[in-house]
Amino acid sequence: MIKVLTILSGLDGGGVENILLNYYQNMDREKIHIDFIVHSQHIGKIENKFEELGSKIYRVTPKTVSLRKNIIEMYKIMKNNKYDIVHSRMNVKGMTHLIIAWFCGIKVRMIHNHMAYVPKQGKMKYLTPPAKVICKLFATHWLACSDAAAIDMFGKKAYEQGKVIVINNAIDVEKYEYNQFIRSDVRKEFNIDDEFVIGVVGRFHEQKNHKFMIEIFKKILNKNKNVKLMLVGGGELEKDIHQMIDDNNLNDFVIFTGIRTDVSRLLQGMDIFVLPTLYEGFGNVFIEAQASGLKTIASLEGVPKSTKITDLIEYISLNEPPETWADIILKYKNGYKRYSQKEKIREAGFDVKNQVTFLENLYIDSCKSYDQ
Repeated sequence: MIKVLTILSGLDGGGVENILLNYYQNMDREKIHIDFIVHSQHIGKIENKFEELGSKIYRVTPKTVSLRKNIIEMYKIMKNNKYDIVHSRMNVKGMTHLIIAWFCGIKVRMIHNHMAYVPKQGKMKYLTPPAKVICKLFATHWLACSDAAAIDMFGKKAYEQGKVIVINNAIDVEKYEYNQFIRSDVRKEFNIDDEFVIGVVGRFHEQKNHKFMIEIFKKILNKNKNVKLMLVGGGELEKDIHQMIDDNNLNDFVIFTGIRTDVSRLLQGMDIFVLPTLYEGFGNVFIEAQASGLKTIASLEGVPKSTKITDLIEYISLNEPPETWADIILKYKNGYKRYSQKEKIREAGFDVKNQVTFLENLYIDSCKSYDQ
């Protein structure tokens, strides 16, 4: 059995974490065993799901609290548990993970980039370029979730030369297929009658651009009062968004669901999915929304065009005013037929049941190459 240590910030049900869960639930766990290091003392919403699959979850002191403790704790975990592979999913922050793994004699060291178009500000503007170089030096495998993320982290030349492995953020397509009965249950749960429901799924973080979404929603309400805005997720800016809703007297029109582990179900209850995100490595939720048969609106500048799996998605520039976004969203207020999209999702390579074999083989073959 191959032992993999995956390193990430937490397991709270965000995009990357749910992708991991999709993969591990469908993986041959007699061949591959995955444990996790999380940089938080907080117990994540989906940790128990991984523990049910046999994973062990190690907590380490975040670097922001103590870099010294962070390094020592990770070193002990790697040294004492004899992992075959370290797979860091924290982008350039994985630099220290790779160096520690190298010191511990772990031969297979993977760095996985899940971001693109990230604006570099403050000290990160100067720290990111050398961090990328160190990541490339100490990693044996360069991974990314999309073409854009591959180029952003490893460079266009490396991507074109085939040095970067792109692994699709695959989903369980059966879970997302549109279901009228699930839709009715969701709308009943949130006391939604015939309102036009605009859905947003994403953690409350500057990246997801919730404040701009609220400005769009205010314009929508000026044109049509029979609407609801469903905000799915949690995060550091949640209080700020609540305050913004209060200040604009929007409470009767906005639903906060909190962090949920049933996003596939909630998507059924929506009428359109909108996320004017500033940047994404890929943006798996756009695939999930399309798989649910939802009309989907994404930002032109922040979302890779490889998310266009169906004709359901369209892209609007963030330079367009909120009123323009509102007009485009309201084009769909009278409804549309929702069809199964699962065959299109599968053909595009985003069905986890097909894609999981690729990741399994990558783990197995990478270990074999270093054993020879």
